[in-house]
Amino acid sequence: MFAKNGNLYLAQMEKFTPDWSAFTAMNEETWWQLIDKELKGKPLAGLDWDIQAGLKGKPAYHHPERNYGGPLISGRISPDWSIQETIRSGEEPEAAHQLAILALSEGAQSIAFTHVDPLDVPTLTDGILMDVAPVFWQLNPGSDVQIFQEVLSTSAARLAHPDQLAGGWMYGENPDSHAFLKKIFPKWQSIAASIGPAIRPIDELYQLTEQIRIWFDSEVANSPAADGLVAHFEIGSSYLLEITRLRAWRIIWGHLMASYGLSADTPCHIQATIHPDPSLTWESSYIAATTRALSAVMGGVDYLSIIPPAFESPGFAHRIAHHVQHLLKEEGHLHRVMDPLAGSYALEEVTISLAEEAWLRV
Repeated sequence: MFAKNGNLYLAQMEKFTPDWSAFTAMNEETWWQLIDKELKGKPLAGLDWDIQAGLKGKPAYHHPERNYGGPLISGRISPDWSIQETIRSGEEPEAAHQLAILALSEGAQSIAFTHVDPLDVPTLTDGILMDVAPVFWQLNPGSDVQIFQEVLSTSAARLAHPDQLAGGWMYGENPDSHAFLKKIFPKWQSIAASIGPAIRPIDELYQLTEQIRIWFDSEVANSPAADGLVAHFEIGSSYLLEITRLRAWRIIWGHLMASYGLSADTPCHIQATIHPDPSLTWESSYIAATTRALSAVMGGVDYLSIIPPAFESPGFAHRIAHHVQHLLKEEGHLHRVMDPLAGSYALEEVTISLAEEAWLRV
C-alpha cells in the first residue's frame, strides 16, 4: 500500500566529511566578485536556463552551509552499464540473429530484439549465452506469452545455468506477464514505464512515477518481482536536463520504495535509448549520439542502446554506434565512477528541484 511521506526521501547518499584543508577558504562576497570578473560585465542572469515554467537552472550557486552528501547511489548496484544493441527481427530473424552475433563479438553486452514472432526465438538465440548477455524482447502485437515462455524455456535449456537467464520485456507487457516469467527466470526484468526526451521534465517524471505505481499497486509488484522493474528513458538533446532528470528519478525511486514499505536497496534499473536525428547527416548523427550517450551515462543508466541512422551497411552502422559506448568506457573510464557529477552545485540543485516538484504532484 502506498503511504506518501511528507518530506522528500533523498534516496541513499554516501555520507562523508570532506577535507577542505587543501583549498583556500572563500567568503560569498569574494565568490561573486570572481564570477563577475569572469563574465567581464555580462549579467549572470543571462546564463540562466529554462527547465520548465516557473523553474530555472542557474550556472552558479554558493551554499557553503550545504553538504549534498556525496554520490547518489540509490538503487545502483554498479557504476557500469551494459552496451545494448537493439535489433528488429520482423520477417528476417536469420539476418537479425547474424547482426546480434556480430554485435556481441564486437563488444555489445545485451541484445534487445523487437517485432518478434515467438516461434523465431530459437533462431534468434542460437549461440547466444543468455545467462551472460541479457536478451530483451518486444513481441509482435497479439503474440501468445505462454508460447513465448515455452519456446524460450526450451532455448534456455542448453545454457549451463538455465535458471540464470537474464533479460526481459521491452515494451507492451503487464504485471501478470512479468510475474509469469519471473517465476521461471528469477533475473527477469520488465520495462514498466517509459518517457520520451526531456522537454517538460517535471511532467515527465510525474508520468513515469504514475506508470510505475500501476505496477506497485498490483499484488505482483508488491513482492520480490519489484526488483525486476525497469524505467525507460528516450535521451534527447537537452544535455543538462537529461542528466538531472535521470538523477532525479533515482531520488523519486528511493521515495517510492519507502512509501510502499519496500527495501531501500531495491535496484533502480534504467534503460535508455538514443534515436538518430533524421535532420542530420549520418556523421553528424553519431556526434550527436555521443553527446547524448554521455548525458545518459553520467545520469546513471544501466542499459544504453544507440540506434544507428539508416545506412547501406547495417553491420558498419551498428558497429560505430556501440563503439561510441566503448570510448566512454575505455577512454573516459565512466564505468568506474558511481556518480561523476556528485557535488556539482548547479546540477545537484536542479536534480533535487526536479525530484521535489515531481513528487509534489504524486
